[in-house]
Amino acid sequence: MKLEKIIEFMEEIAPVDGAMEYDNVGLLLGRGEKEVTRVLTSLDCTLEVVREAIEKGCELIVCHHPVMFGGVKKITDDTKEGAMLLLAAENSVAIFACHTNLDFAQGGLNDYFLKKLGFEATGAIVENEGRIFETGGMTVKELCGKIKETFDVPYLRVAGDVERESAVGALCTGSGKSLLGEAMEKADVYITGDMGHHDILTAIENDCVYIEISHYDSEKIAMELLWSKLSQRFDGIEVFQSRENKNPLTFV
Repeated sequence: MKLEKIIEFMEEIAPVDGAMEYDNVGLLLGRGEKEVTRVLTSLDCTLEVVREAIEKGCELIVCHHPVMFGGVKKITDDTKEGAMLLLAAENSVAIFACHTNLDFAQGGLNDYFLKKLGFEATGAIVENEGRIFETGGMTVKELCGKIKETFDVPYLRVAGDVERESAVGALCTGSGKSLLGEAMEKADVYITGDMGHHDILTAIENDCVYIEISHYDSEKIAMELLWSKLSQRFDGIEVFQSRENKNPLTFV
């Protein structure tokens, strides 16, 4: 299978023009005419993930979080990212990223998050960004229990009344600080990956309960979603989910 065929499909399910201006998506390393037989999906593309791809014989890594996110002036083994890129290039492992374009696409990461919880989006927080959904009147505590069980997380951080019955929820996987204002206007509970202390106080002051699932835990299902999409579309390639991409934070 030519890499360019896989790229065409990925741009169908997560159009590049759906990405935020600051983002860095698409083919980040590699050649479009490359033959691909095995693909590794991951949330992050780390040195450990590239090593895993090489061990599995994968010619392509499809990740959610882009590499080379800032300005890159040199690629050497002085940094871990440089060592990762060199190792990938030396072993002919291509890297493709779909980030905010996958977050906000129809059937993308936000929709998949809600689907796993048993909800369906009724709209977006703002245009295509984030999702609004009806909670069915469950309490915040019950909603938290559902999130913890579904995504296998030991705890959540909550600001607000956990016994409150919710009617409308807002969701933004990853970091949802930029959508807080609109989320507070449309929902009584906001689920996202991370926000600052003063943003959390703002949510409380505006009678919106804040539920924080860590950035990693809110988006780790990206590798599962990408695996599912690619496996269903292409019979001629093997697709694996990374086992080396792990939460950088631990609980002590």
